Amino acid sequence: MTTDVEATAPDHGSVELSADGTLLVFTGEIDKDVVRQFRVTVRPAEWPARVDVRGVTFMSSAGLELLVHLARKQKRAGGELEVVEPPTSLRLLLNQTGLSRVFRSVPASVIPA
Repeated sequence: MTTDVEATAPDHGSVELSADGTLLVFTGEIDKDVVRQFRVTVRPAEWPARVDVRGVTFMSSAGLELLVHLARKQKRAGGELEVVEPPTSLRLLLNQTGLSRVFRSVPASVIPA
């Protein structure tokens, strides 16, 4: 009997800065390793005010903490973090933890085509 390792492997995530630097794109499982890699590669001065989380399948406490840090940075600058269309599971988690109050959810139409 063979096992398909690919099918059971975790959905590795990523947090990437868009080419124009105006959007962070979160995809897959956002865990401490993904957050650590993001923090090593993207300086806080480059953190944009908009985050696309439509592709998130899981978010650990490290991912939630990153959202809080992103929101605080925008608040200090007099702005507000915009989170693009959180999937239902993430939206429920954000509501349960009270974190949905630290940013503004926006529709995907705000992202230029």
